[in-house]
Formats: sequence, C-alpha cells, structure tokens
Amino acid sequence: MKFTTIVGTRPEIIKLSTLVPLLDKKYDHSFVYTGQHYSPTMRDVFFDELRIRQSDYSLNAHSSDYSKLEEEVYPCLERENPSYVLVYGDTNSTVVGARAAKRIKSKLIHLEAGLRSFDQRMPEERNRIFVDSVSDYLLAPTVLTKTFLEYEGYKNIYIVGNPIVDACKKYLPRALKRKTKDNLELDDEFLLITAHRQENVDDPYALKELVRHLSELRGQCIYPIHPRTERRLKENEINLPENVKAIEPLGYFDFLNLLYNCSVVLTDSGGVQEEAITLKKPCITLRENTERWETILMGANRLFPLLHNQGSLSDAVEEMKDKSEYIRGLKNPYGEGNTSQKVVEVIEMIVGE
Repeated sequence: MKFTTIVGTRPEIIKLSTLVPLLDKKYDHSFVYTGQHYSPTMRDVFFDELRIRQSDYSLNAHSSDYSKLEEEVYPCLERENPSYVLVYGDTNSTVVGARAAKRIKSKLIHLEAGLRSFDQRMPEERNRIFVDSVSDYLLAPTVLTKTFLEYEGYKNIYIVGNPIVDACKKYLPRALKRKTKDNLELDDEFLLITAHRQENVDDPYALKELVRHLSELRGQCIYPIHPRTERRLKENEINLPENVKAIEPLGYFDFLNLLYNCSVVLTDSGGVQEEAITLKKPCITLRENTERWETILMGANRLFPLLHNQGSLSDAVEEMKDKSEYIRGLKNPYGEGNTSQKVVEVIEMIVGE
C-alpha cells in the first residue's frame, strides 16, 4: 500500500515531524516537500533541528503560487501513484496536493479538517473549505471542528487531535535546555510577539496600526520577525517602537523556550494559538477572527483586531495575565500528545475497509 504525504511550509514540518516516521514504518511511504517555504530560516533549520528525514522529493517551486506549485507536485504524484495522499491544514501546498491527488484518482486524507474562521476573505479559509470538499477522509482535531463538518454534510470524519501537541511535548525538554531567554537578557514578565499575516503587514496602514498598538505595551517585548514583515517595514520606512526588540526568525527549540517563559504571547498565527494552550500560556490573537475557537471559548485566548480598534492592547495584556493561573488548569482541546498514533490507527482502519 503506497502513501504520499505532501507538505510545503514551516508549520507543517513541525506538526508532521512525529507522524512521518510512523508512516514510514507502516507503509511504502513517500514524503514530498513543495518548496513553498524555501528560505533556510523557514525550512532547513527545522529539518535539521527536529531530525526529520530528508523528503523523497524536495521541490523547487520557491513560490506560493498555485500553478507553480502544481507544476512541481503533479509529476511527483504521477510517478509515485500512491493509493492514498495525506495533506495537512490550509496552505497553498495543501490545495495543490489535493488537486494532484484527485487528478491521479488517489484517495485523499485531510489532516486538520473542519477548521473555520467564517471569513471568506482569508485565503486559508477558502483553501481549507476546498480541501475538505474534495477529501475522502476528514481527520478533525476537535469535537467542535467535527461538528462544523457534520453541519456541512460530510461523512468519514474522525477526531484525532492536533499533532502540534505531540511536537510540543516531544521537543519541550530539549527546548528548555537552551539559554534563549537568558541570552536575550529577558525578565520573567516579557511579552512574545509574532505577526506576519498579509492583512496585518502587507497594507501600510495596517502595519502602522500594528506598530501603534505595540508602542502601548509596557515592559520587555521580543519579536522574532518574519522575513516578509521585515521587508514591509523597510519598504514603508516604518520603525518598530523602542520597547519592541526585533530578532531573527528562530528555530523551533528557541521559539518553544521563549513561549514557555513569556507571560503572554501576542500572535496572528493559527499554530501559535495551539502551542500557547498546549504550554498553558495566555494568548492574544491580533485578528478579527480565528479558526481556533476552542481557545476563545475556554478563555485562554482573546481576539484583538488591529484596524479601527481604539481599545488598549496593554489592558488586554493585563487581562490575560490575570488569567494565567486559570489557564494552567485547563485541559487541552487539541489532545494530550498522541495524535500521530491516532492518525495511524485511523489510517489502518481505512485501509482495512
């Protein structure tokens, strides 16, 4: 039985780092990396640090453009001709992998199915809705995401959790051995910031609003800056406020170290919202909406849209700090760290059928 897994971005590398070895043991399994993230700081460091085997196909799309990605991915799948193709999440690589799987008539398995922001302006929302619509099997992370899929009329839904929990739990002990926080001379109440989404950094006005809100924050702020964000700041001659220290993108261990040690994380990333609840850290999502509604409903996360918002980001930070003890007692809605094993068990059942 032949399987192919398709990934293309840094978050996918991290999340599937615990699943790929299990699939390698069980099946004739090929692993395709599309090259959607191609900067060494966004790709190579994660393969090396997490000790993930090299992909069977390391493609050179060097783009997030659908047509360029498909030009690279389709010939690989045609050559492999797998019975099943596994795609993850909501990236352009996911969409292209799904399209290619349908072209060669492979069965398609979508891991992290059912997430919904209910905002069709988001390319990720359009991507995940499309991939769910063409998938043969839907592996949802939570009861809520399964409910969304059921209301949309889908069958063959399985709740497995999210493999980011597996990755966090596996790599945290090694991450805590690093001296990241000490080397950066950070105190115990520092804030961690990640912001890179198109709606927050590509529009100069939105980027200025991000900077304005960040300037209100009190205390130390550390910002591992995404290459696109850094580029947009330079292009628009916008400077980060003095209270925010920008640093180069981090490897996963260094990032986990900072997330574990920060008082609050402010982010526009979906994956960081999951990592925050896994490490029991208060989170503020710098967006109008989220597809991780579980964390909002539990009170471990709150939304803070940047545009046309006269509210105080500093007050929001203090509000979430006050919830720290409560958040430490919450159960993780995304699982307890055995998602990869659950995925393999579901696949075994599917193959058996």
